[in-house]
Amino acid sequence: MIRYADDFVCAFQYANDAERFYKVLPKRLKKFNLDVAEDKTSLMRFSRFHVGRKRHFVFLGFEFYWGTDSTGKPRLRRRTGAKKQKATLSEYYQWIKAKRSFKLRDWLPQLKRKLIGFRNYFGLPDNSRSLASLYDYVLHNLYKWLNRRSGRKSYNWRNFKKMIEYFNIECIKVSKRNILVDWY
Repeated sequence: MIRYADDFVCAFQYANDAERFYKVLPKRLKKFNLDVAEDKTSLMRFSRFHVGRKRHFVFLGFEFYWGTDSTGKPRLRRRTGAKKQKATLSEYYQWIKAKRSFKLRDWLPQLKRKLIGFRNYFGLPDNSRSLASLYDYVLHNLYKWLNRRSGRKSYNWRNFKKMIEYFNIECIKVSKRNILVDWY
Protein backbone atom coordinates (compact mmCIF):
# COMPACT_ATOMS: atom_id res chain seq x y z
CA MET A 1 0.00 0.00 0.00
CA ILE A 2 1.20 3.50 -0.89
CA ARG A 3 -0.63 6.30 0.91
CA TYR A 4 -0.55 10.08 0.79
CA ALA A 5 -3.20 11.94 2.81
CA ASP A 6 -6.51 10.57 1.52
CA ASP A 7 -5.14 9.02 -1.69
CA PHE A 8 -3.77 5.51 -1.74
CA VAL A 9 -2.90 2.58 -3.96
CA CYS A 10 -3.19 -1.01 -2.77
CA ALA A 11 -1.47 -3.87 -4.51
CA PHE A 12 -2.33 -7.54 -4.12
CA GLN A 13 -0.71 -10.67 -5.38
CA TYR A 14 -4.03 -12.46 -5.96
CA ALA A 15 -7.13 -11.13 -7.73
CA ASN A 16 -9.44 -12.68 -5.09
CA ASP A 17 -7.78 -10.66 -2.33
CA ALA A 18 -8.15 -7.45 -4.33
CA GLU A 19 -11.82 -8.11 -5.04
CA ARG A 20 -12.60 -8.83 -1.36
CA PHE A 21 -10.79 -5.64 -0.31
CA TYR A 22 -12.61 -3.63 -2.99
CA LYS A 23 -16.02 -4.84 -1.73
CA VAL A 24 -15.27 -4.05 1.93
CA LEU A 25 -13.52 -0.69 1.36
CA PRO A 26 -16.66 1.53 1.02
CA LYS A 27 -18.14 0.09 4.24
CA ARG A 28 -14.88 0.62 6.11
CA LEU A 29 -14.55 4.22 4.91
CA LYS A 30 -18.18 4.98 5.89
CA LYS A 31 -17.22 4.40 9.53
CA PHE A 32 -15.01 7.51 9.23
CA ASN A 33 -17.54 9.53 7.19
CA LEU A 34 -15.50 9.07 4.03
CA ASP A 35 -16.59 7.98 0.57
CA VAL A 36 -14.84 6.22 -2.27
CA ALA A 37 -14.29 8.50 -5.28
CA GLU A 38 -15.76 6.30 -8.00
CA ASP A 39 -13.99 8.17 -10.82
CA LYS A 40 -10.59 7.54 -9.21
CA THR A 41 -11.19 4.01 -7.92
CA SER A 42 -10.77 0.84 -9.94
CA LEU A 43 -9.50 -2.70 -9.95
CA MET A 44 -6.83 -3.35 -12.53
CA ARG A 45 -4.23 -5.92 -13.40
CA PHE A 46 -0.80 -4.36 -12.96
CA SER A 47 1.87 -6.99 -13.26
CA ARG A 48 5.56 -7.10 -14.03
CA PHE A 49 4.68 -9.83 -16.51
CA HIS A 50 2.87 -7.23 -18.67
CA VAL A 51 5.63 -4.76 -19.52
CA GLY A 52 4.71 -1.55 -21.34
CA ARG A 53 2.68 1.61 -20.98
CA LYS A 54 -0.56 -0.02 -22.06
CA ARG A 55 -1.30 -0.97 -18.44
CA HIS A 56 -0.54 2.01 -16.26
CA PHE A 57 -2.09 4.11 -13.53
CA VAL A 58 -1.73 7.72 -12.45
CA PHE A 59 -1.14 8.53 -8.79
CA LEU A 60 -0.33 11.98 -7.40
CA GLY A 61 0.66 13.31 -10.82
CA PHE A 62 2.89 10.35 -11.71
CA GLU A 63 2.15 7.69 -14.29
CA PHE A 64 3.33 4.27 -13.12
CA TYR A 65 4.04 1.49 -15.60
CA TRP A 66 6.27 -1.56 -15.98
CA GLY A 67 9.39 -1.27 -18.11
CA THR A 68 12.65 -3.15 -18.35
CA ASP A 69 16.07 -2.20 -17.04
CA SER A 70 19.35 -2.51 -18.95
CA THR A 71 19.55 -6.22 -18.14
CA GLY A 72 16.04 -6.90 -19.44
CA LYS A 73 14.47 -7.42 -16.01
CA PRO A 74 11.03 -5.91 -15.33
CA ARG A 75 11.18 -2.70 -13.34
CA LEU A 76 8.53 -0.32 -12.06
CA ARG A 77 8.87 3.00 -13.90
CA ARG A 78 7.23 6.37 -13.47
CA ARG A 79 7.03 9.65 -15.25
CA THR A 80 4.99 12.81 -14.97
CA GLY A 81 1.41 11.99 -15.95
CA ALA A 82 0.41 13.27 -19.38
CA LYS A 83 -2.43 15.47 -18.06
CA LYS A 84 -0.21 16.95 -15.34
CA GLN A 85 2.62 17.64 -17.80
CA LYS A 86 0.28 19.32 -20.29
CA ALA A 87 -1.38 21.43 -17.58
CA THR A 88 2.01 22.49 -16.20
CA LEU A 89 3.28 23.51 -19.64
CA SER A 90 0.15 25.56 -20.20
CA GLU A 91 0.49 27.17 -16.78
CA TYR A 92 4.11 28.20 -17.45
CA TYR A 93 3.18 29.55 -20.88
CA GLN A 94 0.43 31.77 -19.48
CA TRP A 95 2.55 32.87 -16.53
CA ILE A 96 5.53 33.91 -18.70
CA LYS A 97 3.25 35.67 -21.15
CA ALA A 98 1.62 37.66 -18.32
CA LYS A 99 4.95 38.58 -16.65
CA ARG A 100 6.96 39.46 -19.77
CA SER A 101 6.46 43.23 -19.50
CA PHE A 102 7.63 43.46 -15.88
CA LYS A 103 11.25 43.95 -14.85
CA LEU A 104 13.21 40.72 -15.04
CA ARG A 105 14.70 41.14 -11.57
CA ASP A 106 11.16 41.07 -10.15
CA TRP A 107 9.92 37.84 -11.69
CA LEU A 108 12.80 35.67 -12.94
CA PRO A 109 13.72 34.65 -9.37
CA GLN A 110 10.09 33.49 -9.05
CA LEU A 111 10.46 31.46 -12.24
CA LYS A 112 13.60 29.87 -10.82
CA ARG A 113 11.72 28.91 -7.63
CA LYS A 114 8.85 27.47 -9.65
CA LEU A 115 11.24 25.31 -11.67
CA ILE A 116 13.04 24.15 -8.52
CA GLY A 117 9.67 23.25 -6.96
CA PHE A 118 8.73 21.18 -10.00
CA ARG A 119 12.11 19.44 -9.88
CA ASN A 120 11.81 18.75 -6.15
CA TYR A 121 8.47 17.01 -6.66
CA PHE A 122 8.89 15.34 -10.06
CA GLY A 123 12.69 14.93 -10.14
CA LEU A 124 12.72 11.20 -9.52
CA PRO A 125 14.53 8.43 -11.40
CA ASP A 126 12.95 7.59 -14.79
CA ASN A 127 11.47 11.08 -15.10
CA SER A 128 14.39 13.01 -16.58
CA ARG A 129 12.67 13.31 -19.99
CA SER A 130 9.67 15.07 -18.48
CA LEU A 131 11.96 17.46 -16.60
CA ALA A 132 14.05 18.20 -19.68
CA SER A 133 10.93 18.71 -21.78
CA LEU A 134 9.54 21.21 -19.29
CA TYR A 135 12.83 23.12 -19.02
CA ASP A 136 13.22 23.33 -22.81
CA TYR A 137 9.62 24.48 -23.16
CA VAL A 138 10.06 27.18 -20.52
CA LEU A 139 13.28 28.47 -22.11
CA HIS A 140 11.72 28.51 -25.57
CA ASN A 141 8.70 30.47 -24.36
CA LEU A 142 10.76 32.80 -22.21
CA TYR A 143 12.93 33.62 -25.24
CA LYS A 144 9.85 34.06 -27.42
CA TRP A 145 7.92 36.33 -25.06
CA LEU A 146 10.91 38.44 -24.02
CA ASN A 147 11.59 39.14 -27.69
CA ARG A 148 8.01 40.33 -28.16
CA ARG A 149 8.20 43.01 -25.47
CA SER A 150 9.11 45.76 -27.89
CA GLY A 151 9.08 46.43 -31.60
CA ARG A 152 12.53 44.95 -32.00
CA LYS A 153 14.15 41.73 -30.92
CA SER A 154 15.46 42.16 -27.35
CA TYR A 155 17.71 39.09 -27.19
CA ASN A 156 19.77 36.95 -29.46
CA TRP A 157 20.39 33.42 -28.21
CA ARG A 158 23.86 34.19 -26.81
CA ASN A 159 22.65 37.18 -24.76
CA PHE A 160 19.61 35.22 -23.66
CA LYS A 161 21.87 32.45 -22.31
CA LYS A 162 23.94 35.09 -20.45
CA MET A 163 20.74 36.44 -18.88
CA ILE A 164 19.72 32.90 -17.83
CA GLU A 165 23.15 32.40 -16.25
CA TYR A 166 22.95 35.78 -14.49
CA PHE A 167 19.65 34.79 -12.85
CA ASN A 168 21.07 31.31 -12.18
CA ILE A 169 18.20 29.47 -13.88
CA GLU A 170 19.76 26.04 -14.21
CA CYS A 171 18.60 23.03 -16.14
CA ILE A 172 16.23 20.99 -13.99
CA LYS A 173 17.26 17.36 -13.75
CA VAL A 174 17.21 14.44 -11.39
CA SER A 175 19.71 15.08 -8.62
CA LYS A 176 21.26 12.63 -6.18
CA ARG A 177 19.29 14.22 -3.36
CA ASN A 178 16.03 13.36 -5.12
CA ILE A 179 17.14 9.77 -5.58
CA LEU A 180 17.78 9.37 -1.85
CA VAL A 181 14.18 10.26 -0.97
CA ASP A 182 12.74 7.85 -3.52
CA TRP A 183 9.48 6.46 -2.14
CA TYR A 184 8.72 3.10 -3.71
